[in-house]
Amino acid sequence: MRVGGKYFRFYVLWLTFPPMVLFLLDKPIFLILLYGVLGSLFMPFPAITLLGLLNGRRAPAGWGNTLASNVLLAMTAALFIVLGAQQLWSELSRLLR
Repeated sequence: MRVGGKYFRFYVLWLTFPPMVLFLLDKPIFLILLYGVLGSLFMPFPAITLLGLLNGRRAPAGWGNTLASNVLLAMTAALFIVLGAQQLWSELSRLLR
């Protein structure tokens, strides 16, 4: 992605306009919750990606994960997946009552 490219422009627009529209509609609490939820859903993705990429055969020897890195990345991914599943379960059960 280069600065000024179409993907970069879309990303900047995505970061700029939805928050401003919600702010102008006087819904900043929803905005805070939305960004928190999206951030927590994203967190397992880089942890799992780094586990796969840096433990693969194509990673140079000096760049591979150590045991400590693998354990911490696995714990991060597991923690966010478990917490997300618990939150989803509690919200769905509350909605279905």
